[in-house]
Amino acid sequence: MAEQERRFDDVCAWTDSCALAGAMAFFAAWRDAVVIVNGPMWCHYFALRHVEHGVSDAVQRTGCTQLDNDAIVFGAEDYLLEALQPYIAEPPRLLAIVSSCAAGLIGDDVAAIARAAGISSPIVAVDSSGLAGSFAEGWQKAACAALDVLLPEKKVEKPYGVNLLGVTAGYYKGANDAQELVRLLRLAGYEVNAVLGCGVKVSEVERLPAAALNIVVHRELGLAPAQMLSERYGTPFVAPLPPYGRAGTRRWLEEITCALPAPREKDAQEELSHVEKEDFLRLNEIKSMWGELWFDKALVRAPASMAWGLAQALRTEWADVRHLAVAADTDDALMNRTIADEVFSETHTAGLDSFLASMNGGLLLASSNEAAQVELRQAQFLPVAYPVLDRIHLTDVPLMGLRGARFIEEQLWNSYILRKQLSLL
Repeated sequence: MAEQERRFDDVCAWTDSCALAGAMAFFAAWRDAVVIVNGPMWCHYFALRHVEHGVSDAVQRTGCTQLDNDAIVFGAEDYLLEALQPYIAEPPRLLAIVSSCAAGLIGDDVAAIARAAGISSPIVAVDSSGLAGSFAEGWQKAACAALDVLLPEKKVEKPYGVNLLGVTAGYYKGANDAQELVRLLRLAGYEVNAVLGCGVKVSEVERLPAAALNIVVHRELGLAPAQMLSERYGTPFVAPLPPYGRAGTRRWLEEITCALPAPREKDAQEELSHVEKEDFLRLNEIKSMWGELWFDKALVRAPASMAWGLAQALRTEWADVRHLAVAADTDDALMNRTIADEVFSETHTAGLDSFLASMNGGLLLASSNEAAQVELRQAQFLPVAYPVLDRIHLTDVPLMGLRGARFIEEQLWNSYILRKQLSLL
């Protein structure tokens, strides 16, 4: 029994948030949508705590049926009707009802209950039982359910229209990343119709069919919606590794322009070249005084697409690393087996514990969960995933794109120099 409890504790400490949090994060990003969590209050607040990291006012657009033991036995209809009362007279643009693990066991037709109650809004019902999957699985399930309800029948294509799919404020700095990617695409002459997952209004979904190309940012989030749009409208999509680092940003733009030539590709290439040249000169100057940026060990732990994109930029552009480990899902479309020396799966917690304990002169690109396992006098920490409990960033700086590349490299070098200075005291 003690061994079973230890393994359960590992799951709570290491895996990412549940499917309920993912589905809730998808809908809470829209300012004109309301999300009702059909489940216990504890589940609602557990998911809300994660969602609020990226959407600080999410609580204003969410509610809960507050199911108790009686509801599990006799059904949740009365609880749901009570939670829906405020939205009968003042319907939101979209009503999303997200069922938790307990509510999923009941099997109520919550969409039918809501319609019978007199809700005139479009209704999306999602069974996002946390036991059925992770944040990403809940997010993409919610996205596909929303598209199924909201997509229009007709498609009027814009020649240079694109959509960004699979972007979320539920990932660390996700909303900032979306702004940087939109900036780069517009610089290249594309018209960004919609950013699915970081939208301001539900009406953005209605603009999705107008794209000539869909761009999947995080595969674990956006691949299923991209396939759905491809089947329904025939819209092609690309799903390159997310653009971390200057070289990664150049590759990302090149893959997009191969699929849909950019009307102002020259403008984007000129900015890329300017940033590369300027940063090269600045980095050479700092290297002449402090040597190369070098780490004996490094660990990257984040959602799969983030982890592999960051790992590639770290090893090929940002620093010299003797032994690089990645803790993330091993999606063959993302994973670069020549980049990582060691890979930890979500269930390989004992090996990850041992690796963290052995870090000396190392670098940690992860969350505060991993940082708590490391003696930070012996390792450098840069947060790239939630939860982040020991750092604060109030600006709109991203991790992706050119602005993100500069931010990360700046953080790495400044922390490295500070540690060198302290070692001389």
